[in-house]
Amino acid sequence: MEPDLSNVVETRLLRTRGPGAPSIEIGILEKRSSALDLRLPPMLLLHGATFGARLFDLPRAGYSLMTALAGEGRAVYALDIRGFGTSPGGAAMEEAPSRNPPFAGVDEAIEDIAAAVDVIVRRQPARLDLVGFSWGAVAAARYAGDNPEKVVRLALYAPLYAEINATWLARMAGSRDSGHLAETLGAYRLVTLDGVIRRWDSDLPTANSSVYREDGIAELVFETLSALDPRSSSRLPPAFCCPNGPLADIARICQGQPLYDPAKLTMPTLLVRGDDDTTSTHSAAVRLLGKIASPQKRYCVVAPGSHFLCIERNRAKLYEHLNDFFAPI
Repeated sequence: MEPDLSNVVETRLLRTRGPGAPSIEIGILEKRSSALDLRLPPMLLLHGATFGARLFDLPRAGYSLMTALAGEGRAVYALDIRGFGTSPGGAAMEEAPSRNPPFAGVDEAIEDIAAAVDVIVRRQPARLDLVGFSWGAVAAARYAGDNPEKVVRLALYAPLYAEINATWLARMAGSRDSGHLAETLGAYRLVTLDGVIRRWDSDLPTANSSVYREDGIAELVFETLSALDPRSSSRLPPAFCCPNGPLADIARICQGQPLYDPAKLTMPTLLVRGDDDTTSTHSAAVRLLGKIASPQKRYCVVAPGSHFLCIERNRAKLYEHLNDFFAPI
């Protein structure tokens, strides 16, 4: 049955403060059905290393994962980890990047997730469903493993798990020594439209990007994220600020260091990735699946699809896998 999108109300922005950084306000997007299905727990989405929560709610029809999930009759939330989107980063994001170490890694993300969960359960007392994308999947798995009593089901989209990934390291390191990438990053980086396109295209097995994405979508992503950075338009070229803590985490993962324990994942768990994804690899997903403790686990592959499947032409397949997994209990 198709979700009833006519019942989905406009996105709201909620705010709270993280326990580890009370001076930093955390932004949480909320999108819900006006007719909640009480069999469905609230759901929290966690973004990846570059794009904040608005990636899940782009202002174009058919491009909101939050809407597709809320249309089933649930309340859906998407958190901006500190330094991303609607969550200002404070002093570390104001000074020159070289003045501070990579900002907002997985340890800080866990604090922000805990704060967001407190907000959500006050609004709808219940355990919740959790979805993480890419680096957000790392944070989701860490949080779920440490707080299994708070998580009903877990979905890891474009999951990352300890595996030597020379392709990713070479792409990110450029002229730097990839073995020390995590140590050479500053607090943050600036992301331009050209950078968005180059990163996305690097994941595609064809020079014809239109096979994977519609015209104007990369521009829409950049415009949507840039609008949340008040300094973006004053930079030449325009660019939005992005914390480097997640990149430092991924560098460690891609050198074989696990940042969470899959043996602690006892809840039903879904792994889903695009078949062409070179960051979240098939071999890492298979290894991860084998180590997850839950007997209720599944692994789905969407083809064609890259790391950014959630905003590609084939995104509906991802939406379907998620809605199927998170069907009423």
